[in-house]
Amino acid sequence: MLIVDDDTASRSTVAALLSPLRYRLRFAASGEEALASVEEEIPDLVLMDVMMPGLDGFEVCRRMRALLQEVSIPIVLVTALDARKDIVRGLEAGADDFLPKPVHGAELRARVRNLLKVRAYYQLLATQRDSALATVDVLRQQVLQADRLATLGTFAAGVSHELNNIAQVLRSALESPFAPRDGSAEARADVQSNREALTHVSNHLTELARTILRIARPTGAELQEADLCQTLREVRDMLRLTGRTRHAQVVLVLPQQPCRIRANPVHAQQVFLNLISNAADAVVDAPSPFIEAGVQAGPEGRLEAWVRDNGPGIPSELRTRIFEPFFTTKPVGAGTGLGLPVVKQIVESWGGKIHVQESIGRGTRMVIDLPVAPASASPRASP
Repeated sequence: MLIVDDDTASRSTVAALLSPLRYRLRFAASGEEALASVEEEIPDLVLMDVMMPGLDGFEVCRRMRALLQEVSIPIVLVTALDARKDIVRGLEAGADDFLPKPVHGAELRARVRNLLKVRAYYQLLATQRDSALATVDVLRQQVLQADRLATLGTFAAGVSHELNNIAQVLRSALESPFAPRDGSAEARADVQSNREALTHVSNHLTELARTILRIARPTGAELQEADLCQTLREVRDMLRLTGRTRHAQVVLVLPQQPCRIRANPVHAQQVFLNLISNAADAVVDAPSPFIEAGVQAGPEGRLEAWVRDNGPGIPSELRTRIFEPFFTTKPVGAGTGLGLPVVKQIVESWGGKIHVQESIGRGTRMVIDLPVAPASASPRASP
């Protein structure tokens, strides 16, 4: 307990009156000394005279409140002043109670005990608050960890999905000749096609590894550009090599000039690998399987890309769910339900949108709206 009074006798009197309570007492003979004492060690209660040379009790009380901020310490002003305006001034300065001089021992001890009980209550609330905040922080970390594990699980399944596509390309390439069996131009073209597909696969694997590293250690990678015309040609060749589209007629509708967007070229491959693979699965039982993929200029510096098939189409009640993770209309074991969610995430990261276009009769048309890369031309599509 801190007793502040410029009069030595008054300090001694208060100390004697409080002696039955056996509190540890500290003393200050001025306002400046009291502030220095509080900075050195925060007391549980302050008993302070008002009329002191230099800083009076009102000013010291105000400065203590500013110094201690949220720390709840009872401050009792002991004064001979009894005018209402002085009481109001003391309360506005931050005092909790007043005691008139001369101080009555029993009243002093009773008020001190009550104020210390209030302080103990505030300390208990502060402790409970700190404990609650610590618990909230622990729970928040647990939620973040659970969310991180869920994200990693989804990501791991997505990587597995992509690696499965790549493995099919590799398997088909390994089953094909690496050197022409004869000197015909067609044989040499097949070998060159295989090599190009393997190059694309190698790039795809490299980018997957880089993506995993970016998740563990994000960096501000420089934006790249992808030509969607070139992307569609590469994806068509990769899927033809795997045999995924051998049962269907695949037609590309491309403009004469490049259609460039701000995107990683391998991510662009990933989008159309998923969309055309889904279309290939959809037309397996169609009488004349047909898949069309293309890109064309849109209004206001936009591009429209699409993948269309003549399969059975997507029921209207399922169109709102096809982009949900792990939702699939394919038989058990035939799909992970991750292709379209990954596609949607990638397209939106480019500043684009993807949706299923309403169609009459059979078939599905997936449409992607994308911004053109700056300074790129706006070509017209031609079959």
